[in-house]
Amino acid sequence: MKMHSSIRYSGADRPWLLLVHGMLTNARHWLPNRGGLGRHFNLVQVDLPGHGNSPPPAEVNSLTADSLIGGLDRIRTELGIGRWYVCGQSFGAGLTLNYARRYPDRVVAQAFTNARVVLRENDSPQERASRLSRLETLRREGVAALRREHFHPRFARRFRPDLRDMLCADAERIDMPTYTRILGEVMPSLSLRHVVDSAPNVPTLLVNGRHERAFQPFRAELAAIWPRMRIVDLDGGHSINIENPEGFNAALIDFFTGHAIFAEGPNVA
Repeated sequence: MKMHSSIRYSGADRPWLLLVHGMLTNARHWLPNRGGLGRHFNLVQVDLPGHGNSPPPAEVNSLTADSLIGGLDRIRTELGIGRWYVCGQSFGAGLTLNYARRYPDRVVAQAFTNARVVLRENDSPQERASRLSRLETLRREGVAALRREHFHPRFARRFRPDLRDMLCADAERIDMPTYTRILGEVMPSLSLRHVVDSAPNVPTLLVNGRHERAFQPFRAELAAIWPRMRIVDLDGGHSINIENPEGFNAALIDFFTGHAIFAEGPNVA
């Protein structure tokens, strides 16, 4: 699965960090973090298919969790990177956690933010019914229904107004068939709840936005399931990297530099 990626190259002595955004946004979700993280890492920021600068797939049914995870690794290969750090936000966390579980030898350490997708009970009758109703509404009403999605940036009261307006305009251009495919088929396959060996095989950090009340039971469950995982609780909500960029950047830099490697990859300046 081909995805557009933007590179912020800081130097041959810097290790590489992959950043994967969530639904209804794009690589510009990381704008508040690029300066702080870019002083320590070469950044690879992707746009998911149908989002930002990535086109929708030629055949929407080809879009699967496997194709997205493979697409992320293809970017690593094309850049000539041996091992990198990875970080996922919301739905993107479902991708990066599954990526690291599949390719632990290619990930030095990983971080993720509030992401209920990781422990969602996708096969429960309530979850199935809710998902089907949501998909039916999106297919019937299109962009009007998209604007009512809970994580649409227009509801992000803690975002800088200019960034919120930018991401809202970007959300208007999301490809609807791609979005409904991700919601209906890809997202349910990313849950790690029923995977026996789901504990991370690489050092893992959860940066938790403590003000998102709906996520806090998941945070407690993740702490019990993965006792070796480090958790940093910050003031902020679902998009903690935007709502508290200084705290988020500091948490990632501290954790990742504690698992330092020599930079890997070509000079692409």
